[in-house]
Amino acid sequence: MAKQPQRPAPQPQRKAAPAPARRSSESRESIFTAADRTLIFGRQNFMLMGIGLALVLVGLALMTGGAMPDPAKWEPERIYSPMRITVAPILMVAGFVVVVMGIFKKSASETPNDQSATEA
Repeated sequence: MAKQPQRPAPQPQRKAAPAPARRSSESRESIFTAADRTLIFGRQNFMLMGIGLALVLVGLALMTGGAMPDPAKWEPERIYSPMRITVAPILMVAGFVVVVMGIFKKSASETPNDQSATEA
């Protein structure tokens, strides 16, 4: 039998110092808040984004259509119906446009800081 090499003795491990507690007065910025702790998007923005999402979901539902009454029979008028190939994609594109409008629309709560410069 061959001798196995001796393993080095384990080193004593240091315990890490605990992390300092965060003070409640410290502010933590988020992508959803601005410096004054308000939401970036207003109510109207969220409404537009929700309406756009609903339009996209309705377009997807219309595109799937219904089940074939007889799976063994091919019915091209059901597969290639105007509802599936024109109306549903138009609704989806309209939904995406409404979502983009909701993202880029300025909310009513935002007011310019210096209104006197625009009045003069």
